[in-house]
Amino acid sequence: MTITISGVGKVFGDFTAVHPLDLTIPEGSFFALLGASGCGKTTTLRMIAGLEEPTSGSILLGDQDITALPPHERPVNTVFQNYALFPHLDVRENIAFGLRRRGITDVKDKVDEMLDLVELGSLGRRKPRQLSGGQQQRVALARALINRPRVLLLDEPLGALDLKLRRQMQLELKRIQSEVGITFVHVTHDQEEAMTMADSVAVMYGGRVEQLGPPAELYEHPRTTFVANFLGTSNLVEAEVTAVGEDAVRLRPTGTEDTLRLPADRCPPLPADGERRVPEEGEKLLVGVRPEKISLAHADDASVPAGRNRLNGRIRDASYLGVSLQYVVDSPACPGLLVYEQNVERDTRLTPGSDVVLHWQPAHTFALDADRAEPSAAGEGVA
Repeated sequence: MTITISGVGKVFGDFTAVHPLDLTIPEGSFFALLGASGCGKTTTLRMIAGLEEPTSGSILLGDQDITALPPHERPVNTVFQNYALFPHLDVRENIAFGLRRRGITDVKDKVDEMLDLVELGSLGRRKPRQLSGGQQQRVALARALINRPRVLLLDEPLGALDLKLRRQMQLELKRIQSEVGITFVHVTHDQEEAMTMADSVAVMYGGRVEQLGPPAELYEHPRTTFVANFLGTSNLVEAEVTAVGEDAVRLRPTGTEDTLRLPADRCPPLPADGERRVPEEGEKLLVGVRPEKISLAHADDASVPAGRNRLNGRIRDASYLGVSLQYVVDSPACPGLLVYEQNVERDTRLTPGSDVVLHWQPAHTFALDADRAEPSAAGEGVA
């Protein structure tokens, strides 16, 4: 069921937790509200659930205005981080609890269906204390889904799991959502969770949505420094526009005589509508590139392919991470540039103190307005 949030805001006393926001969450999608603690994401989720009353605006499920409905009258269920399972009931009875509250006594087939969905068919008679954290989370999911809600809300549901299990459950949650086909709204502070599972992500900061879109779009085309650095890591270099062409813009990084090329379709967006604009000569921009997009060549090599963006630098630090190597490189353009190189063919000369050339495809470059690079909302929020 499509969720339409129109001008919804929340004020606690003299503090604005969520500034009026507009969101449309398509029916059957996996939607993530992503942000650090205090950004307003959980408050937004609680307003959808009916656990908080909006100060302004309206919330629609399909064509139904649910803004004033109490939680039990909304076709919505919520899974919380602590799962809230009943310790004295076994798995089957925990899952059946919602049906029994509604006076339904013939629950066996529905419980069996849910146990199959969450792949716990052989554990139906165990108590919650006899289950792992991941198994408890599956029981909580089954209990929420057995009532056939039109929307499932998930409030940091993987936060209590260890890293390996959390990654397994990310795939399981996506599988379950695809099978049941209902709208999932997932609140998380973990960008990997959002990127792995969600069809669309709203990145929140200070009670506002900084940017909304598919994960790949947010990662490859961030609009603010907050989004660029919250979704992964970005190297941001201040540069001045020296020439504007039809297909590309040329820039000179501050403190260097190097030239960088920026494709026209990677120029900064206008803040209101997201449309790209043409920068002017002499304008200052922040030029960004992700660490994994950069290659390193020792300064003694002349093997940097023509047409690539390049900067000179010196390695400050090198770390072996197993799957990759992480380098910290100081450049006249910017100190502390990060480079991730896949651990395939390791150049043993790339050690601290070595002079190097950083190079990458111009198409992997993005740019932000230097005077609008900070997040659009200042100040702290509530969760």
